[in-house]
Formats: sequence, structure tokens, C-alpha cells
Amino acid sequence: MSMSTKDKRGVALIVGAGAIVCALLGTYAFVSRKPAADASGCVGTPERSTVVVLDHSETITDQTRGEIVARAVAYISDKAQTNERVTVFNISEASKKSLVPVFSRCKPSRSGSRLVTDVRSLERNYQQKFMVPLRQALNAVPQNSKESPIAQALIDITLTEFLRSPHNSLLVFSDMLENAPPRYSMYSASCVEQGQTVAQFKASRRGAVERPRFHDTYVELNIIPRTDVARTTLRCRDQLWPWFFGDNEGSRAGLNVDYLPGA
Repeated sequence: MSMSTKDKRGVALIVGAGAIVCALLGTYAFVSRKPAADASGCVGTPERSTVVVLDHSETITDQTRGEIVARAVAYISDKAQTNERVTVFNISEASKKSLVPVFSRCKPSRSGSRLVTDVRSLERNYQQKFMVPLRQALNAVPQNSKESPIAQALIDITLTEFLRSPHNSLLVFSDMLENAPPRYSMYSASCVEQGQTVAQFKASRRGAVERPRFHDTYVELNIIPRTDVARTTLRCRDQLWPWFFGDNEGSRAGLNVDYLPGA
């Protein structure tokens, strides 16, 4: 006996509803099998890392600090991926003996299937556990410090887990005026030519890593302007750092230099 058109429609509806239920169950099972995030909000081992280095050795203007926060937040919001570890370091005299991050968490997801995910809860978690403490770390007010061991801090960071993912980004906000006497200070160094500048710096690092070795790392230098330093000091700065960041291989490797407002 053949089925009527009405019966066929009923069967189709039943089959369709069954398919939807199976799809929902499958999606729920897949989501529930995903590993849980750890205390830092990371799921497994992150494949990507972003490190933000803030030079806190000298005070800066309000417009400089505002632009630092804006650039860092824009980069992390637009370019950092879900489950990418984001870490913030403050550099000052204390960094020579105590270099610990002031913030380190993986970027959480902000979206998902509305069928199995509370999207509002995702956004609330993103803001409360990630963006709010991140902004607090970025907004910290720098204080004057006797030393500015930028190079040592950058070298030390590259030797840690924070900048050793397969793909990395390093955002530096500093005047890039290395001042770590008695070993090396741009304020007293004699920088006639780049070879001499590099040789003086390498001598100050004898017995330790002379310059960092990056892999597949995008480096962005955001230079805090200083108009009260000698021309010779600025010459040391401009000669040292291109060599310092020169050991970087990989498809994402690169160096971009930009200035901040506030001179």
C-alpha cells in the first residue's frame, strides 16, 4: 500500500527532527570531550604566544601611556588568537634579579554555537578574566628607576616558556636606552660605529648569552621619545638594536619600529 503525500511529509518531519537531535547530541559530545582550561585559561600547550614588555624605568606622559595601552589592546584584540598566551612584563632596576610577569593568561573564546554555548557567558568570561586584568597591567604607572636593563630582560624572556611557542609576537614599549652600569650603559658608551658599539655590548655580556635567539617571532618596537639625551647616546641606541634583534628565523619573523607620542 502506497503512502499518501501527508504520510510522506510526516515521515520526512520525523526523519528531519531525528537528524537535528543527532546533530545536537554529536555537537554536545564533541564539546564535552574538549580538555578543560588550566588556571591560566590555557587549553593544552598554546601554539602561539604574545609578550608585552613595558619599560618602567622612567616616568612617561599621560598621552604616551594612553597610546601604549591602545596599541597593546588593539594588537591582542585583533591579532592574538583564541588560546594564545598573552604575557606582560614590567622592566625596571628590579628586573635584574626578579623578572616575573605581572599578567599571563591565554586569550579565551568569545564566540561559539548558540545551540550548545551560552554566548553571553563567554563574553563575560572574556572581559572579567582576561581584558580587565590585562588593562590593569598595561595601565600601571611607571616609576623612576636607577637602571634600565632592557637588553638583559629581553634575553632572559627569550630563554623562558613565555616566548618559545612555535609562533610568537614581542611588543616592546621603551625608550630603548640601555642603562645597566657598571657593565654597560648607553649614557657612557663610546659609539663611533656599529662594530664598536656591538663589541662593547658583547664584552659586557661575556660569560652569558650575548643576544637573544628568536624563532618565528614578530618583533614590534614602540619607542618612547626622549628629547633630553645626548646625540651620542641616541647613536648608541640606533646602532645596537638592529644587531640585537638580528637572529630571527621563520616565516613570521620580522622587526617593525614605530614611535610613541609624548615628546
